[in-house]
Amino acid sequence: MTALTHTQLQTFRHLLQQREQQLRQELASAHQEQEQQAEDAEDMPPEPDANQTHETADREVRYAEAVRDQQELQDVRAALQRLDDGSYGECVVCGKAIAVPRLQAFPSAKRCIQCQTKLEAKG
Repeated sequence: MTALTHTQLQTFRHLLQQREQQLRQELASAHQEQEQQAEDAEDMPPEPDANQTHETADREVRYAEAVRDQQELQDVRAALQRLDDGSYGECVVCGKAIAVPRLQAFPSAKRCIQCQTKLEAKG
């Protein structure tokens, strides 16, 4: 069981819910933008010009951002689930408490800093 106080848990729940809402809005906006770009692409000439090449690069960046946002949304939802089941703040690898400063900086953290460092070192 986590050593976080009720107030801390409520604060983290609020932060996670806010981030979930923000990510959902960003993803919806990105989806609408993709649909608009698809419609616009139908009107483009078949030969790409320099402007279209730049637009393609921009689309690729926005796609990568959307993929990152989708993964973060999954992580936020998983953190909310851990709040519901009482395991929030516990490392999913070793079971030890995740330090409060880490949770404050990264509320959806699922690993303590030691386990996260080991994971990242593996590549």
